[in-house]
Amino acid sequence: MNDSILFIKGIIYGLFLLAGLPATAEAQATGSGFIAKLESELVALAENSLPAVVNISPYVPPSPSIARQGEPRERATNAGAGVIINGKQGYIVTNSHVVRKAQKVTITLYGGKKLVGNTLGYDEDTDLAVIKAESDEVLPEVELGDSAQLKVGQFAIAIGNPYGLNDTFTFGIISGLNRENVNISQYEDFIQTDASINPGNSGGPLFNIQGKVIGINTAIINYAQGIGFSIPSNTVKFVTRQLIENGEVKRGWMGVGIDFITDEVARKESVEKEDGVLINSVFDGQPADKAGLKVGDIILRIAGSKVDSPSKMIRLIGSITPGQTVNVDILRDGQKKTLSVLLAKRFEEPVQVAKLEPAEPRPLGFTVQGLDDAVRKSFNLTNADGVVVTQVQPKSVAQDGGLRRGDVITAANGRKIFKKEDLDDVLQSRFEDQPLFFLVVRKEEKVHLTLYGTNPMPQGGSAKPH
Repeated sequence: MNDSILFIKGIIYGLFLLAGLPATAEAQATGSGFIAKLESELVALAENSLPAVVNISPYVPPSPSIARQGEPRERATNAGAGVIINGKQGYIVTNSHVVRKAQKVTITLYGGKKLVGNTLGYDEDTDLAVIKAESDEVLPEVELGDSAQLKVGQFAIAIGNPYGLNDTFTFGIISGLNRENVNISQYEDFIQTDASINPGNSGGPLFNIQGKVIGINTAIINYAQGIGFSIPSNTVKFVTRQLIENGEVKRGWMGVGIDFITDEVARKESVEKEDGVLINSVFDGQPADKAGLKVGDIILRIAGSKVDSPSKMIRLIGSITPGQTVNVDILRDGQKKTLSVLLAKRFEEPVQVAKLEPAEPRPLGFTVQGLDDAVRKSFNLTNADGVVVTQVQPKSVAQDGGLRRGDVITAANGRKIFKKEDLDDVLQSRFEDQPLFFLVVRKEEKVHLTLYGTNPMPQGGSAKPH
């Protein structure tokens, strides 16, 4: 019988003791010994790790009543925790929502000493930030572990400052892995734990029993007990390295819009809906377009890793730096193909600021308006000819197909669109179950979109390009 089994049995026997249940003398002795060993290990872990956990709060200048020339005015709006990952350089990792783009924060070390910290960079897509402490001394630090090796049921320890109670140490287990669709950040792949996490724990570390950081605590579900989420340490490594070196995170960009595989496509291609993701738009001249990817292709694997959801693909592409070439396995018309895609720098989405009064929505869930000087000015449009999308209904075929307010439809099913009547003719001449192929101009980029049938595509897919 190996040591780990003996250890677990000892805990079980110890729990019998604590519950006052009967056990043999041998079991009681074994249980007491292993409970004492577990207690000793946790005490040692606390003593070694607590000095590397800090409190982060808004920076207050020495003379707050005097406006000093050159003093940064941005301040953190939240108090939270952080953990020192490089004591010599003074690098501290925390949540981006803790610093809120602040240039300076106040760092309180274990024991009460205060330092000033400067924000090196933050990444809202993963809710991570790196602070550099101003210190002449080498600070205590902890090591980032390998979150890829985690398993459900392993012990987890969270440290933070819940409700202002500094240096709070809580103990639990890993309850789940690869949690997504929590709607906390863009790149979601969370560790779920029942180690108590409360407001003020944000940015604090989640440790394994060996004292290595396996995650950075980021959120809780307010209406549930024992459900907290942490950003995996391997994600922390990737993001913090780039923030320290570049001040920003550079992510790969393919130039496609994606969603879950629809029931119709799954039947047509004889695949399961979890076998890949469906390309519903391709940006003209972008990496995917140059590599030959098309609307309607099903992406099966990227760089050898299975793509079973839009969120998974977002994480895969986002973990690859621009300039690298990746193999993309696709299914097209029943045939598997492998294409090489040279990733570019991530595309920044346009921001729509104009607003027109919506007309009666069309059956597919969108409305359009012809282009005159006033409309062009409202939507900041220049040379594009066609009709502009003025409204897209939530959960509609148009939204699920990737159509957005402000898109200029220049062609539909291969026909040039110059006015609303042209689009009406195309819509009226098409059969109800036929796909609708659009060419649109979006912030001077050409984008191919496909709208399927009259029924909305499954919810939960990504409306963002990748």
